[in-house]
Amino acid sequence: MTESTIIAPASAPGRGGISVIRISGPQSLAVAESLCGKLEEPWRFKHCKIINQDGDVLDTGLVVFFKSPHSYTGEDVVEVHCHGNPRLVDLIVAEGVACGARVAEPGEFTKRAYLNNKIDLAQAEGVADLIEAKTEQAVLAAHGSLSGKFSSDINACIDSLVASRVFVEASLDFPEEETGDEDLNRVGLEIKKQLSFIESSLSSAKKGVLVREGFSVVIVGPPNAGKSTLLNALSQKDLAITSGTPGTTRDSIRVELNLGGVVVELVDTAGLRKSPDNKIEEEGMKRARSALEEASLVLCVFDATKEEEMEPINKDTIKVFNKCDLLAKVPDMGSGEVFVSAETGVGLDNLVELILVKLGLGEETTLLSRRRHVVCLQECQADLSRAVCSFEEGVGLELVAESLLSAQNSLGKITRPLSSDDLLGEIFSEFCIGK
Repeated sequence: MTESTIIAPASAPGRGGISVIRISGPQSLAVAESLCGKLEEPWRFKHCKIINQDGDVLDTGLVVFFKSPHSYTGEDVVEVHCHGNPRLVDLIVAEGVACGARVAEPGEFTKRAYLNNKIDLAQAEGVADLIEAKTEQAVLAAHGSLSGKFSSDINACIDSLVASRVFVEASLDFPEEETGDEDLNRVGLEIKKQLSFIESSLSSAKKGVLVREGFSVVIVGPPNAGKSTLLNALSQKDLAITSGTPGTTRDSIRVELNLGGVVVELVDTAGLRKSPDNKIEEEGMKRARSALEEASLVLCVFDATKEEEMEPINKDTIKVFNKCDLLAKVPDMGSGEVFVSAETGVGLDNLVELILVKLGLGEETTLLSRRRHVVCLQECQADLSRAVCSFEEGVGLELVAESLLSAQNSLGKITRPLSSDDLLGEIFSEFCIGK
């Protein structure tokens, strides 16, 4: 428990019907009663007048008390519900500070929930991800993390590694107690099982990072293939200037779309050809190649009425043959190809479906992940791979025990780091004030 009492608006800034002000800490009840009078028993709302220190009524609203430890933060918590006027909210918060509270730092309520063992670190990050989620899939995936499923799986793996460590280190500490080959083989199989789990989790986490942060889909192709028209058609906005004159697009144009339930940044680039006409077009092509380096997927757009080629691209690609409405007959599509008309909309549904398949989003994503989760899982994977090799090569149980300890510490960083002051400061600074 912490000694200070904190206060902050818990609802979004701006005008609305209701705003919620949250107070947490040992003096929260006293602060709230200074503002609202005597409160009801825990979990019961009370209609109240919210007054300042001069006895003036600021507003009428509702107030409710959540007694420790049965609250979001694990501390005594009070929520004051007032009308959604930003100036009014500021006045009530200022009165709370005058009564002994201080304004909460970003993420401090959730940080206290973590420190008071109400949630683990991965669940705390799930709170922030749920607030920031931009699509339905991201909302569902963030809730999956917040619900504790990911944490439960990681903690089960940690428990298994601890059990294996206990056995291996006991064999080292008490060599006179002979360990049967059958017991050692069982431990080896368990380590392999956990390595398989980590590899599967790592694959899912990498996908979860992209769902959280968004995918970059870059449109490239020869000049006048209809790239800008395709961008406008997919975004359903007139964002890029289109013209029959080759080289109209000089700079990269970016737009964020909700494509099939995931955030996709679509990037229209300058046309690529061997001999640019001038320095401006050359710079546009340079920026196009720079965008390609960051791309999750590349749409190579060609004019279906022409025989066109383009330099090879070392990325996952979809060949998009545009202007198919000008063809007498649309040819059969190969794998990773689609015929569209950006002008009429023909084939765009097929293109969106293929984009989602290429991004690996055919299956439901059950959690959102952060890049630090990926790093931790990669470290654990390397540690367990070393443990398996040491086990199979018979180079010594000391190396197995060391690798298992390192793997356990790597996984612990995801849910509850052993030493975490800097890490906690970085994570909770991303939260909004009031959460």
